[in-house]
Amino acid sequence: MTNSDSAGSHSPIYTDLLQSCDDHQALSYYERHGASTVEHAFAIANILHIHGKVLEASFFYRVAFDIHSKAQTEYPLPQSLLQVRLLCLLKSSNSLPPEELEELESYSPPLANYIRGIQTAWQEGKTNEGLALIGNSFELFHSGEEIDRLYLELALRCPSVDLAPEENASASASSVPDRLYMYWDKNPPEEIERNIQYHRDLLGSDFVFFDQESASEWLYSHYGREICELFRKVRHPAEGADLLRLYVILSNGGWWLDADLRIRSEEAWEKLRASTHKSCRLFTTHNYVLHNDFFGAAPSNPYIANAAMMALVNTFEHSGLYIAFKTGPGVLNRAVSRAIYTALQAQQPVVDLQIDDQRHLNELVEEYDVTYKNGGSSWHSA
Repeated sequence: MTNSDSAGSHSPIYTDLLQSCDDHQALSYYERHGASTVEHAFAIANILHIHGKVLEASFFYRVAFDIHSKAQTEYPLPQSLLQVRLLCLLKSSNSLPPEELEELESYSPPLANYIRGIQTAWQEGKTNEGLALIGNSFELFHSGEEIDRLYLELALRCPSVDLAPEENASASASSVPDRLYMYWDKNPPEEIERNIQYHRDLLGSDFVFFDQESASEWLYSHYGREICELFRKVRHPAEGADLLRLYVILSNGGWWLDADLRIRSEEAWEKLRASTHKSCRLFTTHNYVLHNDFFGAAPSNPYIANAAMMALVNTFEHSGLYIAFKTGPGVLNRAVSRAIYTALQAQQPVVDLQIDDQRHLNELVEEYDVTYKNGGSSWHSA
């Protein structure tokens, strides 16, 4: 597949390509807007990428790159377009054009090494070498972007990183307090009240529930006026819940659970305690996004501290960032990326961190059916 044709307003080649990959959204966008600007070619590529049409996406990312002025003041930056173009080629199991990799290196050596690292791990099966090439190039991206997920996926395959759960380890190794926290900002609907009461009955005084007022008072008491005001002024309740969970666990230690989840049973709670062997335990989704709706750590845990710092920086520096990247799961992923990189640099395993997969989480926690997810009421908790 080549893109030597000029990116005119409507090209038969583009139309045929979009029709052949059967992406009606991308085709509809193209028919309305064409692909003669960076903005429109980039938008089409993103639609295709989201839908898993990665080879076609790589084509349109290259179209956007070719149109681009190559100025470092025009966004997305040319190196961003080229690196995602090459990443999509790798996802489609294609070889990388050497000249394009060299072109990327001329803009950004770290991004070129990122792509080389993914290529080394995926196509040559050399995970250690791939991680070494990637280095800490994730720092060029916002927290939570795809590089953090790919980096974690590679690290979980790498024995030297040592993130796998220890099935036979002693439960006494864990320093995570046996306490569960939950939040709903105000006026919880009846179904959430039932879930709150369920956990009160299950755990007694080991269950702590926050609403907006009690959370504000707690933050003021533990972190001062500035954090409290930031919490109260967030643009969306999800951001407030994200900040609260990080600072509560950082200060007190324990487990965080969102109000639309529930511990399956008393046996599941005991299993959680018995199977936690490190001072921070996280769970990853099937696509390597770390859950922030359920996690646990000891007080003053460095991974939670790094995530809390990242959430605060994002709040001030990138206020319009997608919430999941800004204060949500993305900050946990970035904290773990940094820990992995530091451990690899020191040629040591990651210290005192346990990461389990979605299957382990499902054994402990279940979705709690709530009507607000189906449009029954407004969102209040994260």
